[in-house]
Amino acid sequence: MGYLVGPSSWVLYALAIMISSIVISLAILWFVRKILSHKELKKSHDVVACTFSIIGVLYSVILGFTVINVQDRHNAVLEAIHTEAILLADLYQDAAFFSAEEAKDIRASLRNYIDHVIAQEWGPFRERKIHLKTRDIIKEIWDSYYKVNPQNEKQYVWYTESISKLNNFLNARLVRQFDSWEHLGNMMWSLLIAGAIITVCFMFFFGLENWRSHTVLTTLLAGYLSFMLFLVYSLDNVFKGPQAIKPDALEQIQTLFDSWDQDFKEESSLASK
Repeated sequence: MGYLVGPSSWVLYALAIMISSIVISLAILWFVRKILSHKELKKSHDVVACTFSIIGVLYSVILGFTVINVQDRHNAVLEAIHTEAILLADLYQDAAFFSAEEAKDIRASLRNYIDHVIAQEWGPFRERKIHLKTRDIIKEIWDSYYKVNPQNEKQYVWYTESISKLNNFLNARLVRQFDSWEHLGNMMWSLLIAGAIITVCFMFFFGLENWRSHTVLTTLLAGYLSFMLFLVYSLDNVFKGPQAIKPDALEQIQTLFDSWDQDFKEESSLASK
């Protein structure tokens, strides 16, 4: 699954893409320079330079706004995950104000939900569908709260607060899912890739006398643009690829649950003495 990719593997992916684009660009540059001498290319320098500056500005604006767009969406998904985890933690702890049997059912259903999301649901988020198994588990959470019968005003207040948090938890879950389904369209990707190719191709129309300088400039441009496109792809696919969001927040909540359960047992043991 995508989220299992190692933390440093993005470097390997990026290098593979950058090296491939650089090799192709240098091969085309070598072929062009074999056909046309730098003296012939210099004849059109004024027009090429003017056009290149216009294309460069337009493409940099498009690419910059695209990076900001996918980064904002990536952050929104991450924020929704954190909100979901925080609300699960609140619900788990607030269950202490109900009876022992009611708290046990609530906490068991919350644990079951986290276990299922991490083990079964996390990887296939790229699929545009609501998972039916998760829906049944969420129904179990609702059923556990439906069984709660507040015995006093204090329990009623906590019950009302818990229902509100439960609704917010479902909202955060849906936001996480819906935002993860959004991607750049084929038209946008066509524009980004075509723009990168056209920008690099302009380097072939300059006639630098120094072949090494021409090679270095072409290498830098091709490598940088390919890395930027790789970054856009990584941020655009939040649950797969080298920069996939991992279920770290939910895993930490599981650890917190274990710690709280131990504290609850110790408190019950002291209260019974």
